[in-house]
Amino acid sequence: MGRPERIFCACTSGLEPVLAAELGRLGLQARATAGGAEAEGEDAAALACLGSRIADAVLLRLWRGGADELPRARRAAAAAAGPLPLVARVDGGRATLSVDAAGAPLFRRGWRARIGAAPLRESLAAGLLLASGWDGERPFLDPMCGSGTIAIEAALAAARRPPGLGRSFALERLPGHDPARLERLRARLAAAIRPVKVPIHASDRNGGALRLARKNAEAAGIADAIAFARADAAGVVPPPGHGLCAVNPPYGVRLDEDASTAWRALAALFPRLAGWDVTVLAPDRGQERLLPGSPIRATPVRNGGIRCRLLVYRP
Repeated sequence: MGRPERIFCACTSGLEPVLAAELGRLGLQARATAGGAEAEGEDAAALACLGSRIADAVLLRLWRGGADELPRARRAAAAAAGPLPLVARVDGGRATLSVDAAGAPLFRRGWRARIGAAPLRESLAAGLLLASGWDGERPFLDPMCGSGTIAIEAALAAARRPPGLGRSFALERLPGHDPARLERLRARLAAAIRPVKVPIHASDRNGGALRLARKNAEAAGIADAIAFARADAAGVVPPPGHGLCAVNPPYGVRLDEDASTAWRALAALFPRLAGWDVTVLAPDRGQERLLPGSPIRATPVRNGGIRCRLLVYRP
């Protein structure tokens, strides 16, 4: 058996409880805290790096104690960190010494062909889905898919494919790291991968965006699971059944597009989404007033520094 580890996973502000719940499903004891979630358990750092869809970074705690003890603690922590730089944090009279277990931002999944004008982080897209209860067991629709981030994350989650499965991590350079143990963890998580069983539809009125979405889906190895189509949201026909519609409409910020037109098109789609759950990543600027009805839940988040809310509707 491995030694229990303590970690801190960072995420987009507003998604802390969703991240804590996800880490719990990975087998860790977790609690939400400002900016992320604290967690502990056997192989906690590796599990979070391999399996968390929402975490942007994973810090492995090497020491914590009184701030006055920090100078003496550094030597032992540096030996445990090996070649990895120590990350020190002081909060009041308490201090921690950690290392970045991932070594690179976890939201960079590696399948983006290029970054668009207003990129949506893969981890935020995954958080939007998990906050909406997405489990890959019902139809999915993104009628303004742009470069395809939300639909791709929906398909990967439906396939139960761990986001870090094919990556290497900084934790592999820690003294005493056991490569065989990490490979067993990879194999355990990989054993849960399955075919996508539900229709996943993604459409956009912009042909260039749609070509990029298809290219990204191919790079992610999930293109066969997503039905792409060029269409204006106002005319989209959802797949049969009661599913989840998740969408990140244009904000009118950094994009040369009439945002109000796009939001009115989304409003025209709402009557055909009766019985569906609809989650909209909306800027905090009142554009949701163009949609029919009121959201049943609103969660403040940030997207690329822009204050937003995750709005949940049941048309």
